[in-house]
Amino acid sequence: MVRRQLKYNKKRPLIVICSEGGKKSSEYYYFRNYRTRNLRIQFSTGNSTDPKGMLDDLLKYIQNEDIKSEDNVRIFLLLDTDLDDKRINEIKAIEEKSLKNNVEIITSFPTFEIWYLMHYRKNKLKFNSSQDVKKEIVKLNGMYSETMNMYEIIKHNTDMAIKTAILLEERIINNKEELIKSNPHTSIYKILDAIDNFYKL
Repeated sequence: MVRRQLKYNKKRPLIVICSEGGKKSSEYYYFRNYRTRNLRIQFSTGNSTDPKGMLDDLLKYIQNEDIKSEDNVRIFLLLDTDLDDKRINEIKAIEEKSLKNNVEIITSFPTFEIWYLMHYRKNKLKFNSSQDVKKEIVKLNGMYSETMNMYEIIKHNTDMAIKTAILLEERIINNKEELIKSNPHTSIYKILDAIDNFYKL
């Protein structure tokens, strides 16, 4: 009698990302590059642009896709502060609910694109608006749009961007300042840390 060897199909680790604009956002066009045969990256659905609505959309997506049954999963909610005190307060208001649902909030001040700029330089990163950040990228890169694959252009400087983001964050904490209100900052590097850790599994 021939014995069949049963194969155990273990699911690949999963990163779930919720960002304003979903699959039309700069975050989507950046992080989709990290998908591999060993790692899944999914973007939640929904049309909300306010922090509470985005979290609600994300939680609905988690439930519909049965994400909680996954063994190796990290869930991130990416939020720009937009130099707006009202928006910062809205982000603070959802922190407890996010924590209860294992959703990690990642903020960028003023916008996600500050992460791109950190690939070009370590200082002169303070801007008065999200549009000013994007204009600066145009100056440095020659052009920019949210649907560009910036990853291919800047990937060789990712280590520098990570170090810059961490040093800025450490300085903010050491000065006993509030991270979410600090200009500039971004915690995008934490998602890359999660990706690296999953690659090692």
